[in-house]
Amino acid sequence: MPVIKDLTAQAVREPVSRREYSFLTVHTDAGVTGLGEVSGAPAAVAAILPELKRLLAGQDATAVENCRRVLTGGPGEVALAAVNSAMLDITGKMAKVPVYQVLGGPTRFKDRAAASLHGRTPQELLGSLKQAQPAGFRSFLVPLSPPAARNQGQAFVRGVRRLLEQLRTAGGDGIDFVLDCQGALTPGDSQMLAKELESLHLLWLDEPCPALNLQAAAKIAGESVTPVGFGRHVTRNSEFQDLLRQEALDVIRPDLARHGISQIRRAAALAETYYVAVAPFHRGGPVATAACLHLAAAIPNFVVQEIPWPAAAEDRRMRAELVGAGVESVTEGFFQLPTGPGLGISLNPDAVQKYRAL
Repeated sequence: MPVIKDLTAQAVREPVSRREYSFLTVHTDAGVTGLGEVSGAPAAVAAILPELKRLLAGQDATAVENCRRVLTGGPGEVALAAVNSAMLDITGKMAKVPVYQVLGGPTRFKDRAAASLHGRTPQELLGSLKQAQPAGFRSFLVPLSPPAARNQGQAFVRGVRRLLEQLRTAGGDGIDFVLDCQGALTPGDSQMLAKELESLHLLWLDEPCPALNLQAAAKIAGESVTPVGFGRHVTRNSEFQDLLRQEALDVIRPDLARHGISQIRRAAALAETYYVAVAPFHRGGPVATAACLHLAAAIPNFVVQEIPWPAAAEDRRMRAELVGAGVESVTEGFFQLPTGPGLGISLNPDAVQKYRAL
């Protein structure tokens, strides 16, 4: 089996949004490399690289679980998801199959896609919707502007309903929405909103409030038929276990950048026993998108994969230049599965140099 010889990182920055992420490459003595992605400041990623090399050099490059154990609890944990992706990429390349086949898939042959809309006003959101629909998207995350004060009551929830009705009318038949509350509401307003939006049949109400009080979160889910999603800030699968036991959610939202493919598969197996769906949270770059597509094809209770669809054409062009346009291309609401070995992608070195952040 190949042994890890070195790790390198390359940081890039989107020209308009200024979103930054770093590509982590794991090099082996067999000449096979694996690719992962680390979110966050490039300088912070560069700072932990020597420690990652110290911990991982000489390790079996396909021993995914052993390397997770080595990194957990230390400074290298921030790159755990990227290392996990890179090692699975190596394993797939060695086996000459896509990562989802290494993981027992495919459970499906295309992955449902969702785009995050941009804007705060109804006009901005409508404009974003009109941009994203021609790109193939049929499902959308609508960001909720935080209320001016806590416990806004009926006027607030009815205003949100009117906004969603406007978007649905503009989008036409066959589209779905997730209302992304970003944890900005009180449990009381969350309950009122979930009840008010029942007839709109949202895919789910996302992060309506901080999930610190399990009883309050369970009350939101229990008093309305509107599905509720939590999990982008969850750091351990034991926290998902607590939410599931309390029947506090209908969709778990583990962050790919935090957990990685292998840990989210564990969370998905846990959720499956409670008949709960999985919609991984992802706001990073195109390498992480590729990892998400393999993850989706390896779990049976996947529902939809959001991507941070950029508002600016320059940013969308950059992402396509980095790994190829096919990775984030959407046709009639779905991503196609990668077919090459490993993650099925490779970095364009010229594009990395063109958009480098450090």
